[in-house]
Amino acid sequence: MTPKLSDEQRQALRETADAGPVRVVDPLTNTEFILVRADVYQQMQGLLDEFDPRQAYPFVDEVLREDDEHDPSLASYQDSQPNQRPS
Repeated sequence: MTPKLSDEQRQALRETADAGPVRVVDPLTNTEFILVRADVYQQMQGLLDEFDPRQAYPFVDEVLREDDEHDPSLASYQDSQPNQRPS
């Protein structure tokens, strides 16, 4: 079953064409949905299929390490928590 767009949904899609997807709410359940064009959804799906979060681990480690290096309060925090300091 493929439901058809209502006039209200079509107008919202036209008005927000450059502003992003349209949010719609099921009034019976208060569940929120997002309307996106099928080609945009397929692009997003393709990106998600290729994405492995483990690929980001080295980047996250580097960012956290840099953040720690520039955190003036880190040493005092670690001194106040001696039993929780990693070995």
